[in-house]
Amino acid sequence: MRSKIGAGLVAVLATVVFSWGLTPQPAAAAKERKIILDWIYGGKHAPFFVARDKGFWKKAGVNVKILQGRGSGKAAAWIDTKKVDYSYGDFATMLKVVQKGGNNLAVGAVHVYQTGCYMSFASTGIKKPKDLEGKRYGGPPADFGRTLMPAMAGAMGFDMKKVIFKTMKPAVRTPALFKNKIDFISGTRGSSCPRMRIHAERKGRKISFLYFKDMGLESYGHVIQIHRDRLKNNSKEIQAVVGGLFDAFAWTIKNPKGGYNVYIKANPTKDKEISRVQIAEALEDVQDTEVMAKGLGYMKESMVKKSVATANKYFKLSPPVDYTKTYTNRFIRPNPGL
Repeated sequence: MRSKIGAGLVAVLATVVFSWGLTPQPAAAAKERKIILDWIYGGKHAPFFVARDKGFWKKAGVNVKILQGRGSGKAAAWIDTKKVDYSYGDFATMLKVVQKGGNNLAVGAVHVYQTGCYMSFASTGIKKPKDLEGKRYGGPPADFGRTLMPAMAGAMGFDMKKVIFKTMKPAVRTPALFKNKIDFISGTRGSSCPRMRIHAERKGRKISFLYFKDMGLESYGHVIQIHRDRLKNNSKEIQAVVGGLFDAFAWTIKNPKGGYNVYIKANPTKDKEISRVQIAEALEDVQDTEVMAKGLGYMKESMVKKSVATANKYFKLSPPVDYTKTYTNRFIRPNPGL
């Protein structure tokens, strides 16, 4: 008798719940967040795809869309104007935006030193920074090699005013270099530098490199950026995105072949040989003894000070940027497996 009453009661309650619109609902999907990269997809971006496709972000409860970039300048500008939630771009370029009133904040350094380079063919005669004078540089306005040139010129003593700038889209500059329509372009280790070297070798030509760190530029390379306003109500989300990303970097360091497979699956049209070299090279640039111990992305105060001092001096930033307001290690933690 009791079982019949109990069954009837359950049925009545179920009817009431349904009629009131109280039927159990599945958990709402995480709101999509966007991160813009510094450039078109390349092997150095493999850990971003690992974070997305191996479930690091999903496990942390966030849904992140990866956008191709068109230069570190654009990546920094889109953070300040809140077109995206996160960006990956050059730290020195970010500082120029901050000095103009931008609210960008670095929440983790991907590259522990400046990874940029200028590339040219031997026929141009470019062997040292001074040789860039009178030569044609190709790239978009927001290209970080262009935005960083004042610092390079100041550190190495060449006259930037004597460089001839040819504005062009990213897809155009490589063909233009091979056709001798321009003399040099910029790139980074783990991306354009190895890609250009391999392309040149396949055509029986040799590319020369001027690496920024060897030219005296003491600065962090690329960092993860957010708008400062996001600190107010999004700490948990930022921790999930940043923590998930650097855990993906750690996983890729331990599993470079796995990282390569994830990247190629997500980008099947990419050159496999070039992608493999790009990934191997890029992973070298994120590792440092102190960083490995404290957590990938950790920003050393001494290096931040040097980076900001370099930008203030050579970009002639006035008033100068206060280094203490440019970064935080709040979301950095040791990575499992390292």
